[in-house]
Amino acid sequence: MCEDFDKCSNANLKLLEQCLADAIAPKLHMNQDFMINILTTIDSYAIQVGIEEISDIIQSYSFILRYIFYVDRKFATINEEITYLEKYWQLLSYRDQNINLILKIPKELKDLQILRLSLFPLVENCIYHGFKNGFDENCYIEIQAYILQSNLIIEIKDNGFGIPEETLNNIFTEMEESILNSTLKNKKSGNGIMNVHNRIRLVYGKNYGLKIITNEKLGTIIGMKLPFYLTTASLADL
Repeated sequence: MCEDFDKCSNANLKLLEQCLADAIAPKLHMNQDFMINILTTIDSYAIQVGIEEISDIIQSYSFILRYIFYVDRKFATINEEITYLEKYWQLLSYRDQNINLILKIPKELKDLQILRLSLFPLVENCIYHGFKNGFDENCYIEIQAYILQSNLIIEIKDNGFGIPEETLNNIFTEMEESILNSTLKNKKSGNGIMNVHNRIRLVYGKNYGLKIITNEKLGTIIGMKLPFYLTTASLADL
């Protein structure tokens, strides 16, 4: 799908694999099938006794685990990534019902291929930094996708408290240093953001990656810039 990917050096491929492993790690040190089977058993029992909420929670969690454990691909469609996020959102809504997820993904872009598990860390960052003091009915996270100058742009925006200036500066510093030094850093300032940024640049080149705009009172926008690659199915639909 991506010619640049085939041109990556062996060293970069190893870094990419490590990044992907970090994105889904730690995989629990137990048999994955055992976990799924246990969850299926709990789900069946919840249905039998009529506790629909528990069944819904178990099914959403099982979907998330299957996507992490059993989808052995470096790429996924935007639609697949959004479905994963929606299942996570269902779980989150049982704890915090006030936060809203707004999706602005045009139909013609849903089959575009992006790096798998690249949206969730950014959304999780919004929740951690933007709404660390809790949610109210006005809280939202918005995901928007559009094409700009032959690039696919995906923006994750929230109206939370923003990222503290010191933390943001640390993230920017790591962004500049990580690829130049060919190292993967896992500092506390932004593990998920750095992982996604590194993976994008390793696959597509240094002209692509993440950009962050934040205001400590107005919220944060994380922009993802990717080359405009389409799947065969998407090309047929246009």
